[in-house]
Amino acid sequence: MLDRLDTTIVAVSSAPGHGAVGIVRLSGPNAIAIVEGMSKLTGEIPLVCGSGSTRISGEVRPAADIGLPAVFYVFRTPRSYTRQDLVEIHSLGSPAVLEMIRGRAMALGAVAAQPGEFTARAFLNGAMDLSEAEAVAGVIRAQSDTQLRASRRMMDGRLAHVISGVRDELAELLALVEADIDFAEEPIEFITPTDLRDRLAAIAERLSRLSSEAKSTERFDQLPRILLLGRPNAGKSSLMNILSGTSRAICAAAAGTTRDILSAPIRLGRGEAILLDAAGVDQSDDEIIAQARMLTLDAAQQVDLVCLVVDLSAAEDDAALELVRTLGLVRVVVAANKCDLLSATEVAHRIRRMEAWNVGPVQRVSARTGAGIDSLRAAWLDALGDDAGTTLGEAMLLSERQRSVIADACEAIQRTMKLSESATETVDYADLAAFELREALDALGSVSGAVTTDDLLARVFANFCIGK
Repeated sequence: MLDRLDTTIVAVSSAPGHGAVGIVRLSGPNAIAIVEGMSKLTGEIPLVCGSGSTRISGEVRPAADIGLPAVFYVFRTPRSYTRQDLVEIHSLGSPAVLEMIRGRAMALGAVAAQPGEFTARAFLNGAMDLSEAEAVAGVIRAQSDTQLRASRRMMDGRLAHVISGVRDELAELLALVEADIDFAEEPIEFITPTDLRDRLAAIAERLSRLSSEAKSTERFDQLPRILLLGRPNAGKSSLMNILSGTSRAICAAAAGTTRDILSAPIRLGRGEAILLDAAGVDQSDDEIIAQARMLTLDAAQQVDLVCLVVDLSAAEDDAALELVRTLGLVRVVVAANKCDLLSATEVAHRIRRMEAWNVGPVQRVSARTGAGIDSLRAAWLDALGDDAGTTLGEAMLLSERQRSVIADACEAIQRTMKLSESATETVDYADLAAFELREALDALGSVSGAVTTDDLLARVFANFCIGK
């Protein structure tokens, strides 16, 4: 991928599956000429004569006897995503059609793009740094608004800005240390060991705080999951609908309406979570209900939080409590549902009894009236703690690779500080200090791509999908 920038690449760039519109993208020196050879335009102006950013309607011809409606978007170098000539063909969203268009482009001289090759070209041609390129992968993988906002912030260069500031400070200190080497015979000391140590300590603290406060992109890909667990007809499906704002679950007075596990994204503070609604748990001998019960119990062991939904208006029993204790669940919030059907005195009495179970906080709610829903969300947020990810949209994101190289830089800085502890003058250890400072600079440079290797780039872009 990195040694064929002069070739023209092609890939299907729209999401897999059927759609109204699909996209085939080409980038490279012959992109416009190749598309010209497989298109028939509505107007008289050929693609090659178009301006920097042009939209032209016409037909794309994946075969000599086939013409399909298409719109061609032409972006000329350097005003394109890859900073090369780039053409997008928007046509029918059938996978078979898109593959025919891609095949025709390859017959005319294009080569199949590798995963992440379009973004790799954007990086290699200076359109973005490496941290921004990695954020593109985060945007592609985003499954929620929170994830998308956080990845977009990284694409805007937030991490690169922080790292660039630290590298500038280190470069200044390296220059002072090397000046002590160059003027070793002169009675001049450009920076004392104490000053160097203090400034390096401040930089190390800044990097350590960045690493500890940043969220992991690997963990960030998964939203916390909350399971509504309880006996049949406790109101789980009604809670699912009111919390998600959609009618995902069928609600009926008859028990056993829900059989499969349903899911829906919900707002949770400033973040999001996935809410799961599963079949009610009872002792029915019906084979289908028994299978649904097993799915529910299995899901309860794998989610981040269980919300035990209890019908306050039903006859008191401890079956729900025993269920929680049998499963050994750690994170539990009790939703005391249907509080609107009882008097305030009865509700208070039954809430006190549930609190005595000591399995988790108890929130009185009504799925019918909406009472207590906000308090239930707040209880879930408290129970999830750090797993809630409520500020991910504002947080700094670090991949495992980025976190590792920042740790390497901190270690080099710590070694430099240790060298200065027993020295009276910087010149006494300047050569070793300069070496360690360069190590720190190189490590931080690999975050933004200022320092790269082919192996590093191959690993970064291998995580992309083809067409991006």
